[in-house]
Amino acid sequence: MSDHKVGRRDFLRKATALTAAGTAAFSWEEYHLLAHQQPPPQGPPPGFGGGRGGQQPVSDVAGPMPMGKLGPYQLSRLIAGHNLVGWQAHSRDLIYVSQLLRNYFTDDKVLETYKKCEEVGINASYLRIEARSLKLAKQHIASGGKIQWIAQIVINEKDITRDIILAAEAGAKIGYIRGLEGDRFFKAGQMDVLAKGIEEANKAGILCGLAVHSLDCLIEAEKMGGLGAAFYQKTFNSAKYWSAGPPVPPDPNWKPTKDQLVQGEYAPGNHDNLWETTPRQTTEFFAKVSKPFFAYKVLAAGAISPREGFKYAFDNGADFISVGMYDFQLKDDVNITKQLFVDKFADRARPWRA
Repeated sequence: MSDHKVGRRDFLRKATALTAAGTAAFSWEEYHLLAHQQPPPQGPPPGFGGGRGGQQPVSDVAGPMPMGKLGPYQLSRLIAGHNLVGWQAHSRDLIYVSQLLRNYFTDDKVLETYKKCEEVGINASYLRIEARSLKLAKQHIASGGKIQWIAQIVINEKDITRDIILAAEAGAKIGYIRGLEGDRFFKAGQMDVLAKGIEEANKAGILCGLAVHSLDCLIEAEKMGGLGAAFYQKTFNSAKYWSAGPPVPPDPNWKPTKDQLVQGEYAPGNHDNLWETTPRQTTEFFAKVSKPFFAYKVLAAGAISPREGFKYAFDNGADFISVGMYDFQLKDDVNITKQLFVDKFADRARPWRA
């Protein structure tokens, strides 16, 4: 039996045990996901009302947010993502999500969300370099906010400095070359463009990393001495959720090519929730790398619970995780993160690199 199926069976066992105890432990979405996979527990849990109200509350955890050090900066181990507040989400084939985000994340709601991040201990947020996001970032800082911006830097062969200049003007001290560019320039054999972007960001006073979706680019970057990147950022999750599909049996005849240095462990990332196709090889890669590891897509666009996704990422080597969060999820996600560090990480072999 595959690891994928074992994980689902364990999940169902947990569901059955909690239901037998009379605990309203699952949301509407989770309950119907179980029903899709196998016969569900015997009826909805008592008091089941659907939505997040059907989940067990997350207990408050005393103490400060766990922090890591990147250069001279102290960053919360849990970092706020920028997709949701920027009206973008991996919505699979749902056609209303963008409109929903536009109506929910008004300018005032974004500023409120930044404020709540700081109140619960999150002191860093990713920042998209586009007009509205920059305007709101500047408003937050002008009102007394202290969030440290981690700028997403988009570059191309003809213009490497535009986003870098705008990020510096917004006060960003940390940034990264966007993952789409990391993937594209690797496949085009233009790693020098990535190195130039990192160099220009560093000149502007921005501690710059390199982001990717595909592990191939990071393998090549390591061969070239790291390209001057202060950290690596990689999509990372277990891929053990039903819509990711089952693991792909290794092909004994597979050989690396110029464009593909590792063999995929899951189906090609050709649908909107599959962004980590090599979780085992990603873990093995970072075990040998001394640069800090920023993990993103750790919840697979909401397909993995925070308890499971956060633990998997930290257990398997991540130093920081970036998560897109609604304001009403912030407190629970912070408490989950704090509890993981209270419990420590017995399964983590990689030293903390930040």
